[in-house]
Amino acid sequence: MSKIMQRRLADNIASDHLSCPICKDPLQDPKLLPCDHTICCECLTQLIHSSRRFNKFSCPVDRREIRAPSYNISAEEWANSFPSDDLAIVLLQAVSGDVTTQAKSKNTIPCTEHPGNICDFFCFGCYQIICSECAVENHRSTECNCKNFKKCADLAREKLGDAYNEIGNLISYGQDIVTKEIGKDQLLKQSRQQIKNTVLRLKSIVYNFEKMVNRKSLDILNKVESVANVEHLQKKTEEIVKDLKRVRDEVEYSKSQTSTKDMLTVLSNVPESLQKNTDLLNSLGVSDDPIEIKFELNETFLNLCDTLVDQPIGTVHVVPANTLDFEDTEATVCNQRIKFSSDVLPSRALELESFLQIKVEPIGQENKIAARFTGLILHGYAIIAIDNANFKVKRFRVTVKEQFIDEISIQGVYDITNIHENDDVLVTSPGTQSHLFRLSTYKSLSIISKTVTDKAYYNISRLPDYAYAVICHSSPSSASKKRSNFDWSRGVTSHIDIINVDGNVLKHFSESFLCEPTEFGNPFIMPLKSLCCLPNGTIAASIETKTHSFISCINQNGRIKWTFNLNDTCEGVCYYDGKIYVFLRESQVVRVLSVEGGLKPTSTFRLPHYIGDGSSLIVCRNLLAVIDKTNSIKIYKLQ
Repeated sequence: MSKIMQRRLADNIASDHLSCPICKDPLQDPKLLPCDHTICCECLTQLIHSSRRFNKFSCPVDRREIRAPSYNISAEEWANSFPSDDLAIVLLQAVSGDVTTQAKSKNTIPCTEHPGNICDFFCFGCYQIICSECAVENHRSTECNCKNFKKCADLAREKLGDAYNEIGNLISYGQDIVTKEIGKDQLLKQSRQQIKNTVLRLKSIVYNFEKMVNRKSLDILNKVESVANVEHLQKKTEEIVKDLKRVRDEVEYSKSQTSTKDMLTVLSNVPESLQKNTDLLNSLGVSDDPIEIKFELNETFLNLCDTLVDQPIGTVHVVPANTLDFEDTEATVCNQRIKFSSDVLPSRALELESFLQIKVEPIGQENKIAARFTGLILHGYAIIAIDNANFKVKRFRVTVKEQFIDEISIQGVYDITNIHENDDVLVTSPGTQSHLFRLSTYKSLSIISKTVTDKAYYNISRLPDYAYAVICHSSPSSASKKRSNFDWSRGVTSHIDIINVDGNVLKHFSESFLCEPTEFGNPFIMPLKSLCCLPNGTIAASIETKTHSFISCINQNGRIKWTFNLNDTCEGVCYYDGKIYVFLRESQVVRVLSVEGGLKPTSTFRLPHYIGDGSSLIVCRNLLAVIDKTNSIKIYKLQ
């Protein structure tokens, strides 16, 4: 038979028996239907999609109905569940001849272990591209998971997504190291200055021994300056983070590729890079505890300097900030062995500097009711505040002059929070009919959407992954419709819901999750005072029971992570830059707690010219703002 006749016969076979009845092209990944007709896998998937609402489809050749094996199966899974038409595949290979072989060779990876074999498997246990012989001989352990290229695209994307998230966590870990060390360096600088002042005082007291004092003073200052080298640590961490960002960009780019080979090639290099950068970050050996330097004066030297010239002037201690007792130990700080004190007398509260006060008074006949601020956020270079008395959302500039910008009226409005990486904000409205509003802040305040909620939501705080924690108050009496005017002493309970931007409830935390039960059963929960959300998804809430007032931290699984009894009535609570800020009503101070390893006190702030409850607190960009359901907002500068 001549080559022309062979080609003609092959073309006839291909057009009559090897073409898809839907797309009319040669079959690609042919699937055999129960009626013995063959369709391309992609055409079959599209056919299922088009008739999915009936949960069945008809064969395009003989119109025979084929029903889905289950209601939950996707179109792709249903199409791939049909057997491959092996006869059609063999015939396609026979009639295509060298064309198929040539096309296949361009997209294949040769096996390094078995020359001549083509790699068509990937081991998700070893993260290696292998051939079928490798899969049988070398990848048979329980940890190995070998998949054919055709069936591993979805799993590869999932693994790349996991790798992307892990790299992102490492980047955040590296960036947190730099941020924490810079903060600790500021504390060290303050401590150094205090020691320098003390040294100058010593020099004035022991003027007759000036040379000796100078020599020992310089020795002390040299030790103080050598405690930490933040610049070197910052440079090393930034190099690691830069490399992690490069790997993350490669992973992100590979996820958008359609070639499974390209995705698997990038994925096979991910474990080594992750392990290398993890080891480098762990090798930095930094401490999570904030430290300060304390100089202990030697009173004996001051009193007996005439006779005891050789007595030491004092000892430099590296100590955790704001601890209680004094006990000498030793520790390694930045690879240096330093005399260490585990406990130190608490420092006095620092007084913050007043920055700005926003006060709105009733004007004429337009507004006879004084403002009653219940919520606020710092948004760009402005403050957006909730005036609950007049049902308005008001925006002010963070400047002394020309404060007011614009406003919008919303019935029953109560609290506000930012939306992730967006100029929009969410506003709660627990009025007679509860709503959740989404507002645009571009140019002027305007309503984008309004959602009716089943529950009355009050305070709201932003969580990661476009979720939000909200406080919900409920009363045993269903007759009470004015939710914002509950009499808290008559049995009102509170709980926390996690919702999305559309107001749908994702999780529910009842009173039993927020406060541990006592020997007499669940405690009586007063309404939750305030709440804030941490970057890791933890919710910190200020809670008051009949006998205690404390901060409770709840993780996403509904378990209490840790609590801290403040021995005071805690009101507004806010998270910023690795710390939780709490306003204590009786003491009239803001307590600062670290969240590393539990709630530990780090410092205390006093707010000059402020006497109030501090029921709402916001800290951002070195500014601290406090409101207490009155007609004014006080803003202070953090030192």
